[in-house]
Amino acid sequence: MSNQSASVLVGSIQKFSVEDGPGIRTTVFLKGCPLSCKWCHNPEMIDAGQQLISSPNNCIGCGHCIQICPQNAISLDPEKGIHIDRNTCNVCLKCAKECYAQALRPVAKEMTIDEILATAEQDKRFYDHTGGGITVSGGEMLTHADFVGSLIDEAAKRGIHVCLDTSGFGDGKALQKLARKENVTDILYDMKAIDDEVHQAYTGVSNKRILENLRMLAEDPETSEKLWLRMPLVQGVNDTEEIIRSTGEFYQEIGVKKVNLLPYHNLGISKERNVGGVQEEFQPPSEEWLTKIENYFKKELYLDVSILGRV
Repeated sequence: MSNQSASVLVGSIQKFSVEDGPGIRTTVFLKGCPLSCKWCHNPEMIDAGQQLISSPNNCIGCGHCIQICPQNAISLDPEKGIHIDRNTCNVCLKCAKECYAQALRPVAKEMTIDEILATAEQDKRFYDHTGGGITVSGGEMLTHADFVGSLIDEAAKRGIHVCLDTSGFGDGKALQKLARKENVTDILYDMKAIDDEVHQAYTGVSNKRILENLRMLAEDPETSEKLWLRMPLVQGVNDTEEIIRSTGEFYQEIGVKKVNLLPYHNLGISKERNVGGVQEEFQPPSEEWLTKIENYFKKELYLDVSILGRV
């Protein structure tokens, strides 16, 4: 069944992405994720519904939003700027529509497949030249599996390859169906923590389904070569020697060949604050320890390893 007329909430479409798969890419961030990672770098993408972003630094202090808010949910602090009572706000977005300073704006925009591809097609010549394409990320793209399937099929008609970025937490059959599509060239698969207790404590969900789905893709000849394991590394949380070695042993067991190491960064803190939340700050591994982790995967396990996302 075609999903052409369907739409989803898209948080952003990022052009010229160079760390979200091979070549130059356009990354599409879909809203909604079943995980709640404490270090998430896109926390505004977790909630599946629309949200209101508040950027006090953009506020010019005109007070127009206060006057027009039907819920009386907005106030102005002389020192901190605009403040939204999130318990009162019903996200009607009336304030955002009339805030020309962009101090208030929606997190996401409802978009159809044609609208997404119209933006992506603008850079097709770069995809063709570099082996790039579209990367579907989130949030969690499996939250919108049917939509993503139709997006992949339509992209194929337009000669655009697709990379999937997933936590692996979702329906295994749906994931395999998407991953097996000929137009899907790469699968970026997150490995938050091999230890289930750690995983539950820091993401809110068990990793059992994630590991089962990873094994399924790794053992499937139609998808195994597409897999890139992506490991966010947070000091003292999921970068201990015991966890790293257990992870490496699991990779060897299922035949994983390619790994991206992603040292923690704190860019999610301000994003969380702008949607009314508070995010704990962590630390990345030291450069010395990061190099040891890299060497373990590269020199002891003979994996294709790269370090991405340094800020």
